[in-house]
Amino acid sequence: MKAVVFLLLFLSFLYADRDGGPYIGVGYGSSKYNDDGLYSQLKSDTSGSAVIYGGAYINKHLSVELGYVSFDAWHVQRGYETDTVQALGFGALSISTLAHYAFFDDVLDFYAKFGAGEMSMSGLSDNGFTMIIGTGVGVRFNEWLSMKVAYDMYNFNYDDESDVNNKMKYDMHIDYIYSAIEVQF
Repeated sequence: MKAVVFLLLFLSFLYADRDGGPYIGVGYGSSKYNDDGLYSQLKSDTSGSAVIYGGAYINKHLSVELGYVSFDAWHVQRGYETDTVQALGFGALSISTLAHYAFFDDVLDFYAKFGAGEMSMSGLSDNGFTMIIGTGVGVRFNEWLSMKVAYDMYNFNYDDESDVNNKMKYDMHIDYIYSAIEVQF
């Protein structure tokens, strides 16, 4: 999986459009965790969350992006709190495709995002698969600097097999609203 991600990003950078090109960004926002009833005593389902990402424009309307989101803001925030577990912290490494549509001479950029990745949870050694969908709007200040406001939803499943007679499947998701500063090269 890691080799495929590296190859896709490398080829994306090679074929990047001269008007677009590579970019990096960093952002911060608020996330809300829906556990689908897994934790009966969820005290706090919101947390501050941070994102770092990089990508490349394939052309004016399409880009590929690799990102990492820390849903407890790299342990600065407490994460999602329960009565039984001290704090739940999630992290997601993902690769996404973004479809862009720009207005006003490329100053205002609306986009839709679709991707997949690997979700990890603090305290567990296993990682799981996550699907990402999102949308956002960016404002370009000049040729290399822009700011965006976005919404992403991370969908993932958890199969509880602790009770052999009563196996449960939980369809969970994390809603993430954030703003980010992006630098394009």
